[in-house]
Amino acid sequence: MEISEDSTLVDFDADDALAAARRVGDGAVNLAIEYTPDEFHTLYADELTMSLYGDDPEEMRDHFEEVHSYVHVDFTERDLFSDLFRGAGGVRSFVTYMDHVVLVRVLVGQQGLFATCDPEADVTAIVEAIEDALD
Repeated sequence: MEISEDSTLVDFDADDALAAARRVGDGAVNLAIEYTPDEFHTLYADELTMSLYGDDPEEMRDHFEEVHSYVHVDFTERDLFSDLFRGAGGVRSFVTYMDHVVLVRVLVGQQGLFATCDPEADVTAIVEAIEDALD
């Protein structure tokens, strides 16, 4: 089972950004979610991701609601780094490397695109593809 839906939540072209990431990642993007401080919407979840939830979209959504309750950290952290490193420019994205997955969050104002990738993926190229699609 796989989920693939069109963007309905954010002002930027999340569909194009996801497509660009998936072209570069060549199957390395497992999940993509568009989000605001108040809502989230799953754009893509591959079979591997769905299997983690027993192919139950509601179980997956419940977990994502828990994760989303911390989304304010993205915007707070962006503001913190922008304030602390004034000459470095604006914060555009965050990448978190874990043992079995890489978490990517690209921010556009008060909105974002969250994606998970395989740890072996060229994550920098994926982030650049997303950012290029948003320009």
